[in-house]
Amino acid sequence: MRTLERQTAALKALGRMEGLKAELERFKAGLEALPLWLPAAGLSRQCGEALAMIDRIARRLDRSLVVTVIGPSGSGKSTLVNALAGGAAISPAGHDRPTTRKVVVLGRGGEDAVELGRELGADALDLQTIEDGRLPHGVCLIDTPDTDSTANRRHLPMLERVVAHSDVLICVFDAENPKRRDHADIMSPIVGRFDGESLVVVLNKCDRLEETELRERIRPDFRDYLHSVWGGAVDRALCVSARRHLHDPAWDAAAGPRHGFDQFADLTRIVFGEMGRSGFAVDRRVENAGRLHAVVREEIRHELAADRDGLEEAERRLDQAWADASAAALETLQGGDIRLPPGLGAAVYQQLAQRWVGPVGWVVALWARLLGVGSGIASVLRLSRPLSRRPAPSAGSRPAPADPGSESGMADPGRLDAALDSFRLALLRRWPDASEMLVRGRFDPAVRGVEAAGSYVAAISGPLTSLWSRAVAAEVSEIPRRLGGFWLQALLNGPPAGLIGYVGWVAVVSFFRGDYLGGGFFVHAFWLIGIALALGFFLLQVLIRRRLDPARIAVRAAIRMGRGLPLAAGEPVTEVSRQVRTVRELWAALSGTAPGGMPSR
Repeated sequence: MRTLERQTAALKALGRMEGLKAELERFKAGLEALPLWLPAAGLSRQCGEALAMIDRIARRLDRSLVVTVIGPSGSGKSTLVNALAGGAAISPAGHDRPTTRKVVVLGRGGEDAVELGRELGADALDLQTIEDGRLPHGVCLIDTPDTDSTANRRHLPMLERVVAHSDVLICVFDAENPKRRDHADIMSPIVGRFDGESLVVVLNKCDRLEETELRERIRPDFRDYLHSVWGGAVDRALCVSARRHLHDPAWDAAAGPRHGFDQFADLTRIVFGEMGRSGFAVDRRVENAGRLHAVVREEIRHELAADRDGLEEAERRLDQAWADASAAALETLQGGDIRLPPGLGAAVYQQLAQRWVGPVGWVVALWARLLGVGSGIASVLRLSRPLSRRPAPSAGSRPAPADPGSESGMADPGRLDAALDSFRLALLRRWPDASEMLVRGRFDPAVRGVEAAGSYVAAISGPLTSLWSRAVAAEVSEIPRRLGGFWLQALLNGPPAGLIGYVGWVAVVSFFRGDYLGGGFFVHAFWLIGIALALGFFLLQVLIRRRLDPARIAVRAAIRMGRGLPLAAGEPVTEVSRQVRTVRELWAALSGTAPGGMPSR
């Protein structure tokens, strides 16, 4: 039954760890997509290290609990390890510094301890088997080199490997001088990975101090000090006299213990009681994985919060620069004439022929057919350049104009070039202010360069061409719709249709009366109807010509772009804007707010 409970707990623990890893991987991917934001490289590496540590924790989920003792030189760390192991002098202790030159692993033997030795490296390891001590099965006790010894630089990588494989950390301080800042600072990045029941602080050599002072001032002050230095809660700070619990304390005859206040029994209960219970190791490993995740998450959030105001202001200024540049481009597109593609008039007449009925509609259809035949003859005679003879567009160049009625045929390269120039100049006027705020938000100073601003111009080129073509095409396509309305057709078709009806009525009535009309009547009727048709068609042509005025189309197309087809709808994503948006999304994910936490475009 107990085995089944352990397996169930292990499965739940693995599931939770996978969830922690998944979020860290998302953060890592987001940070790797931010090469311009300078803190991203270091934070991404932290995510990678945390993922590797959680993987190691997951691989050791069913192994023995690893309890590691760390502390500065002279704190009595090795003495405490020996006392916990039963009182024999197993881990070397003494006055030489450093006293512990290797990692000493104490355990009851078994495959777990051997496997731990292989992972830590045999060259830097002293594996000791405890047969008759109080150390229980399922617990490995590790003594580490001094954190502040003269060989600290050589020992530090070894210490980091040990801490990465540890489940519980016991931090030992000398009660006679516990507030040495360098000791707490050296341990700070190490203890940040542990919390709650996974972290125990020991004030050793407490027998050398007055009991009242120890209880009422030293221990409470030291706990508060650690809270401020380590930035987290220290649940347990125990006063211990480790030397008292050795088989041979070797007291100086004139310097014995000054009192009997000693919490060593509480420490052994924690290590051998609480930590020995079923499921404790799994709980600690899940807690430590969660702590690693929380530390990295908080570090990312802290760095994002530090730059949030600067990047909010930078994005606001980028939006303003974009708006000003877009307005300048629209103003350039709106001013002056545009070059309409050849054959556009014929295309308009063809669309009108499909809408118009009546006598004028017949003339429109005939005229559209004549224009089509004329265009075909001109093409055969090479009076215009055939589409097949147009050179293929080179990389980065605008495509050659397409069919007159298509959207792509509506682009005016000269006007678009002028609009892009206006866009560029307006953007460059605003760019120094925006880029300065990006640098204040710790973006790479390279964003100050013209190349970064130029990426906006390069990115807008395609969308601007497409949107302008669509706007011009939409405006041109409105001409047949507006000129094909019922009332205009009724107005222009009325006179010739009335004349045709009248001539027909007179001819029919005269025929039935036997009073046959002469040829002169029909000649005059023909000319009168023709004049009416010509006048109607002429008025329609005037309206078409007015609607096809390039200046009018340019103005209306620019208004349409600013209203119905705004530039913002096709706003390009540049490297700078994408990374600013990614920073905003990371902040929203970490702060639990909607992506609107920073202004969105």
